[in-house]
Amino acid sequence: MNTANELLRGSVWSFRYLEDDEPKPIVIVSNDGRNRSRFQWVHVVRITTRPKRALPTIVELSDRDAPLTGRAMTDELELVHKDDLEARRGMLSPPTMDAIDVALRHVLALH
Repeated sequence: MNTANELLRGSVWSFRYLEDDEPKPIVIVSNDGRNRSRFQWVHVVRITTRPKRALPTIVELSDRDAPLTGRAMTDELELVHKDDLEARRGMLSPPTMDAIDVALRHVLALH
């Protein structure tokens, strides 16, 4: 797998929740040791462009994440099979991933 398609924490991919659905963006949040291992599942959160009210579990993407837009819904943490990731869409910025870390602490009650 070349670097452009490497499964890295912070990389955004297309994923179909249902076979007939349009692919949706998700961001990988599991650590790179797991992502690079033979284990076939990665932890992800969904990215949506729909407006949402401000919550500690929702992270707004910034200009640094362009051309990616929207918000990461960290309360929708889930496992997906690596083979179901379709196309890499880009990488989120370090500040956005830091904000996702904080939001995941809220989701998992790790205060």
